[in-house]
Amino acid sequence: MTPIDLILSRLTKVRQRQPGQWSACCPAHADKGPSLSLRETTEGAVLLHCFAGCSVTEIVGAIGLELHELFPPRNTPPGAPKRTPKLLTAGQALDLLADESMLIAITAANIVNGVSITTADKDRALKAAGHINFLRRACMGGEQ
Repeated sequence: MTPIDLILSRLTKVRQRQPGQWSACCPAHADKGPSLSLRETTEGAVLLHCFAGCSVTEIVGAIGLELHELFPPRNTPPGAPKRTPKLLTAGQALDLLADESMLIAITAANIVNGVSITTADKDRALKAAGHINFLRRACMGGEQ
C-alpha cells in the first residue's frame, strides 16, 4: 500500500480535488468540515496541511501512524551514494537570489554614498554573498 493510500484509508470525508490532491476532515481536532489538505509528490511522499493549525505530527499520530510512513520506502542498494535533497524550489531560489542581490546593492550604494556601515551590516552582506554563491553552485550541480 502506498503512503497516500494508507493515509486516505484512515480519514473521513475524503474528496479528490484534482490528481494528486485531496481534502478530508482533520483527525487531530473536532473537524466538522474538511480542513485537511493532502498532496502526493511525484516521489510518492505525502504532504499534509491542516488549515485549523494542527501539526503534521498531531495529524499522523491521530490516525495511528508515524512520520516516516508519509514517505515511500527507499529502494537503494547498499553502498549507493546518498541522494542530495532539493532544499529550495526554483521559484524560492529566484526569490532568495533577488532578495540577497537587493541587499548587496543597497549596501554597496550606501558605501558609495559615504553612509557608515556597521559590523552587522557587513556580516549580513557577506551572508548574502554566501547565499548567492550557494545558489550558483547548486544550479551548476556542485561544480565550481
